[in-house]
Amino acid sequence: MDKAGGYDARLRPFYGGRKLILTGAPLASLRTISRMVGSLGAARPFLLAAGVGTGPLPTEEEGDRYVLQLRASDIVNESRTMMSMLADLPVAALAAIDRYDPNREAVVLSPPANELRTIAGRRVYAPRRPSWRRLEDKTVIDRLWDAHGIRRPQAAVVPASREALLAAAKRLDRGLGTVWAGDTREGVNGGAVYIRWVRDGTDADEATLFLGAHCDRARVVPFIEGVPCSIHGLVLPSGVAALRPVEMVTLRAADSNRLVFAGAATFWDPPDPDREAMRQVARVVGAALRDRVGYLGAFTVDGVLSEEGFLPTELNTRYGAGLMVMADGRDDLPLWLLNLAVVEGEQLDVGWKDLEADVLDAADRTRSGAAWTVTRSAPATSRQRPVAFGAAGCRFTRPGEAAAGTLWFGPSNVGGFVRLALDPASIPVGPAVAPLAVDAFALADERLATSIGPMAAARSVR
Repeated sequence: MDKAGGYDARLRPFYGGRKLILTGAPLASLRTISRMVGSLGAARPFLLAAGVGTGPLPTEEEGDRYVLQLRASDIVNESRTMMSMLADLPVAALAAIDRYDPNREAVVLSPPANELRTIAGRRVYAPRRPSWRRLEDKTVIDRLWDAHGIRRPQAAVVPASREALLAAAKRLDRGLGTVWAGDTREGVNGGAVYIRWVRDGTDADEATLFLGAHCDRARVVPFIEGVPCSIHGLVLPSGVAALRPVEMVTLRAADSNRLVFAGAATFWDPPDPDREAMRQVARVVGAALRDRVGYLGAFTVDGVLSEEGFLPTELNTRYGAGLMVMADGRDDLPLWLLNLAVVEGEQLDVGWKDLEADVLDAADRTRSGAAWTVTRSAPATSRQRPVAFGAAGCRFTRPGEAAAGTLWFGPSNVGGFVRLALDPASIPVGPAVAPLAVDAFALADERLATSIGPMAAARSVR
C-alpha cells in the first residue's frame, strides 16, 4: 500500500479532525505520537505527560501540555504510579485539560497496558481487557504453550519461599544456574524487574527476599544461553499477521543476579529456519489468543534463541518495544495508531496478509534499534553526543567523523536515562547489537558519570 491510498487514508476517518489527549509517557516520548496524529489530520492534541523525559521535546505547535511530576524506584513502579495518577489526576491537570477541551469531546490515547475506560472524564480509546492482562503472568503461561504444542524450557512453578525455590533450582540447574520469575500478585511487571539469575547462595539470598516480599509464586527455569529475542504478531479479525524476529537487548549486570532489559533492535538476523519457526509460534499464539479471550491487536512472545532453537519464556498481550522499532521512521506505516484502531474494533478493511507483507518488507529493508537504561544519576536536562565503535569499544566521534549512533543522557522519573540510538547506515545487518550497548554504557559511565556499572552481553549459540 502506498501512503496516499494506504494506511494513512484508512486511519484518517478515526483520527482526523478529532481532539486527542495523548498520555502514558514522558513529554519527549509523546513528540512522535503528536506528529503522527497530526499527519492524519487530528486537531492539535493535549499532551498529558508523565515527566519530561530524555530527548527532543515537542514544540508548542505540537500540543498543549501538562507534565505530571512523579518519582519511582524502578520502571515497574513508574508504570504503576503513572496509572494511579491517571486514575486520580491532580486538580491542576484536570483544569488544564478542561481549558483545552471545555466540551469534553476529546478522546484519550493511553499506554498499551491501560485498562481505564475513562481518564479525566474522557473516553479512553482502545483500553486493554483484564482477561488479556492476566496472560502476562509468567507463572501461568506454560499452560498456553503446552496446550498448543509450543516447545518451551523445562520449568517448575513453586511457592515464593526459600525452601521451594532452592529445591526447584537444584532439580533444574544444568550448570549455568537458574532464572526465577515472580508472579503478578502486585500487578503486571516487566523489564526483568521481577526476574533473578541465581547461580550461588548470594544470588539466592537476595532473590528469595525479593520474591518472597512481592509474589506468591515464582517460575524456575534453567538459565538458557543464547540471544534474547521476541516475535511479534498482530491479531486482526481476518487472521494473524506474523512479523519478524527482534533482538531484545538484555544485558547481564556484573557481580549481580539481575538481568537488565535494555532495548530492542532489528539488525540481528537469526538463521532462516529459526526465523520461520518463530513466526509459526506467533501464528499459533495469535490464533489461541483470539479463540480463548477474543484478542485483537499486537502481542509479543519473548524468549531465547538457544542451541535447541527458539524457546519462549513470556507473553506480552500488548504493543511491544519491538513493534516501535519496526515502525521507527516509517511515516507510511503508523503501526501504533493502526493497532489502537484494531483493538477498538474499527472497520479498517486491512487484511492480515497485506499487513504482514507490508510490515515484513519495511522491517527487513530498513533496520532500526536502540539501547537504553535508567540510572540513579539524574541530569536536569538532556544532552547528546555522536559516537563511533571500534576494536577499543565505543567513543565520542572526532570532528568530521561519521557517527554510528547518538548517545543521549537526560532525566527520567526513576533518575536518569541513557539511550543509544543506532544509525542504520552504519550498523551491520546480521550480528546482535547487545555488545554495542555494553560498550556505549561503559563510555557513558566513563565520560558522563552515569554509574550504570559493568555489563555483559548474551552469547549467540546458533
